[in-house]
Amino acid sequence: MYKKIDIASFLMALLALTSLFHRSFLFKGSARIGKRVPLSAPESLGIYFYILLFLTILLLVFIFLKNKRPFFNYIAVLIASLCFALVIIFSGLSIQNIGLNEEFTRCSMSIGSYLYLTFIFLAKIKCADSISSKGFVIFSTALSMLLISIAFVLGLLDDLSIFVEYKNRKQQFHQELLNHLNMSVKVVLTGILLGIPLGWIAYYKHKTGRIILSILNTLESIPALALICVIMFPLAFLSNRFSVLQSMGISGVGATPVFLALLCYSLFQIVHSVYGALGVIDKKYIEIAQGMGMTKMQIFFQIEIPIIFPIIISGIRVSLVSSILGVTIGAYVGFGGLGMFILQGITGFAIDLVLLVTFPIMFMIFFFDFLLEGSVVLLTKIREYRGRFSL
Repeated sequence: MYKKIDIASFLMALLALTSLFHRSFLFKGSARIGKRVPLSAPESLGIYFYILLFLTILLLVFIFLKNKRPFFNYIAVLIASLCFALVIIFSGLSIQNIGLNEEFTRCSMSIGSYLYLTFIFLAKIKCADSISSKGFVIFSTALSMLLISIAFVLGLLDDLSIFVEYKNRKQQFHQELLNHLNMSVKVVLTGILLGIPLGWIAYYKHKTGRIILSILNTLESIPALALICVIMFPLAFLSNRFSVLQSMGISGVGATPVFLALLCYSLFQIVHSVYGALGVIDKKYIEIAQGMGMTKMQIFFQIEIPIIFPIIISGIRVSLVSSILGVTIGAYVGFGGLGMFILQGITGFAIDLVLLVTFPIMFMIFFFDFLLEGSVVLLTKIREYRGRFSL
């Protein structure tokens, strides 16, 4: 029986192939700001260009044939992961072919290489959707990260402009990365501790619930930077009025307004996920628990929470993503974090400085999203195992 070609994956791989022939695959410049000369992939990568070209064409072939032989889908994912890593590694190695001099002291990835990374990543994601073994998808992603990490440790990427920016700000980068991560985690953990009880109250206490949901809905409609600015004024007034608040580090600028603003968004996601999940629980479970003499709190923690756990996790996942992205705005009010480098990069027209923190932010989002999704899968497996064991 004839099977259709995976047009989406094939199109993404084809666009990746055309990106290799973009006239500006890399560029060399005199400094962070200055004259920039675009370089095509053949003239900058040398022999590495033909390796990428061969692998990309090979990817197209396997995508074309994978519906006739499903095993080819696994090979396509593996090749796409390899291409993703190699385009970064080869860009670092291309310095040997480019030959930097006093006039051109920096080399950086340009629009062609970023388009290639984007399209090859999308092709991999689309192919991975057809693979039942999530472990293989994780392995292929880990392989890409491992190859890039090995190249970084060996110093093969040191001459790329983005890594020059990293070396110049290494200590500060690590400190702000920890600040960024610390703020994101604190916001979400506080949102969980407050949001789950508030979600329960909003569902079972109707009048109070309407007030809670109305306040959260209103706060959610305010843009993040505007909400931070609104919070800054009362905090500044209170910290100036009460010295004990200043001694606790609470002021109108810095971490406190950022934390409170992001907490409001986190509570919106978590409270609504708990509130909505409680409404879809089969009432028979509640009636049986009440018949056994369980209190409302016992029912909530022993019956309702285990049932709605996957839905709560989905709210936490959205909350964590919004918090990691939202912390970047803290740079505008003196907090710092990775957003500080984005602000410096935008004002200084340094795209590599912006990209330096973009990749860690993306990695944190994917890592924590995978971790939370994995917790749901693990809990499901444990329940299935216990059910079989009890039988």
